[in-house]
This record gives sequence, structure tokens and C-alpha cells, in this order.
Amino acid sequence: MALALLTSTADAAERPPLPPCEAGDVRLEVEADAPARVPALCITPDLTSNFLFDANLARVELEGREHFRRVTEAADSFMVVPSEAMRDMEPLRVTVYFVDGAAPASLSFLLVVHPARAVRQLDVIRQTRPVAFYKQEALEARAEVQQCREEKARMQAEQRGPGGLRGLRAAGLLDDVLGVAVKRIHKDIKPRPHNALGLLAALSARAGSEVRGRVAVEVELKNPGTKPWALAGAMLRGAKGEEFTPLPVEETPVSILPGATPGLVMVEFEATTKQARGAYTLTLWDADGRSVILDNVTFP
Repeated sequence: MALALLTSTADAAERPPLPPCEAGDVRLEVEADAPARVPALCITPDLTSNFLFDANLARVELEGREHFRRVTEAADSFMVVPSEAMRDMEPLRVTVYFVDGAAPASLSFLLVVHPARAVRQLDVIRQTRPVAFYKQEALEARAEVQQCREEKARMQAEQRGPGGLRGLRAAGLLDDVLGVAVKRIHKDIKPRPHNALGLLAALSARAGSEVRGRVAVEVELKNPGTKPWALAGAMLRGAKGEEFTPLPVEETPVSILPGATPGLVMVEFEATTKQARGAYTLTLWDADGRSVILDNVTFP
């Protein structure tokens, strides 16, 4: 088996853990008399983050503007695209000032450079909404909570079930037509130059059908740095921007220690056989934000 050891950025031993931040589509409602807070929002290199407001802006003050690949301002919005060089940067503050005179007259946010997660669109609402609006939001929130509870119960039931092939059978992912396919992909994967860990081997697996299925990626990694590395999060992103977050696991993540002994990391995602087609980018990161980004991940 060919070995591909990548160069690593130096361990930032003094770097604090990556702060939590919001990602995806975010709605932020601001009341004039509410205590001032500074939301932390995820941004990630080469992905666009849009910030939309309910009033025109007088100006936008953005720390480290020169480091972004693109910053575009409009009357009531702005857009940023972080550059690849920003991966290890500290959180940046952005403050917007409104022209309408309504309170609050300005808002501030912290932009946290995350290895994979990003706010795709932030909608900021300052005006009071009708009671009917809040009733509808409450109904939608209750429905979402119920859906999450049902999904959690299903996952817990699957985890309590048998392992191995019996587990796949119990989960409805194995029958006389379906099967489990495995593929060695380390020769096809394209690791990023500044990954925190070196890639030694990789394989992918797929089980299920066009209706329901699972995919998994297992990578063997070597730690050339000076600090242990343990998986804190993962994301699988497709060419069209579709994102898959890993299924939860009960066991404690393996800590990959510096030195010659490699470690195995396996992440599993819900994806049908149709969704598993094409090439994906897998991003793994630890609590300090040290990331491993692997392009051209494919499934059998």
C-alpha cells in the first residue's frame, strides 16, 4: 500500500480551542431593549456567506478585510468569501451601521474561521412582527422538535440493536438485493497541502438503496505535530454545495498521538445510493480547529 504523508502546518500549542459558532441559514431577531450580545458566525475558506438586513446600511466595518478573497457590499446586505490563507486566523469582528435611525443603530458579529462550517445566509430582523408570525414560528419550532425527537429515537434504537451485518439487516439496509460495497480510495483522494495530519490509507463503504442508505469513510492518519489530535467534527460536502453531517457515535474518539503510530478515524453519514454518486470533500477537525481536508472522496 502506497503511503502519502503530507506536510503539516506547525502545531499552534498556544492556540485556544475553536469557539462555537452558528452555520447554515440563520435568522437573528434583535429587539431594541434586549441585552447587547455579539453572535459568533462560522465562515470557511472559499464558501460564500451572505448577510441580509431589514434596513439599508450606512457602512460596514470589517476587521481583516484585506485577507478576504471577496467582500461585496450592497444597500441592505454584504457578502464575504474568505481566502484559503485565513484558516488559522482568530475570530474577526464586523460591525454594521444602519441609516434608518431605528434601534439598535448598529450590530456587531464575530466571524469565526471554521474548517468546514459556514453561515450560508444570515437574516437580521429588527422590527416587531405580528402575533400571528410568532404563533406560526412556535408551531414550526414544535414540529421541528418533534421531528428531531423521532429521529433521535430511531438512531438510538439502531445503536441498541446488533452490530455488524445483523445491525445492517435490522436497520433495513441489507436484503437479498442490497449489499455492502467497499472501495480503497487513498490513491484517488487529494489531500490539501496544509492538512494537520498526513494521510496513509483510506477506504469508503456504501450500503442501502435509492430510498435509504449509509456511506462511511475510514482514513488512517499520522500526526507529524506535537499535540494529540482527536476528531471533534466532520462534514461531507458535494460539488453542488450539498452537506452531510455524520451520524453520532457513542464511543470516545480515538486520539492520534504525535509520532510514528497512526490512528484510524471512521465517519458515517446517511445517504442514498443516488446521493453517494460523484466526488465529495471530507473535512475533519479537532477541538482546536486543526483540520484534515480530503478532496475527491468517492463511494463504491
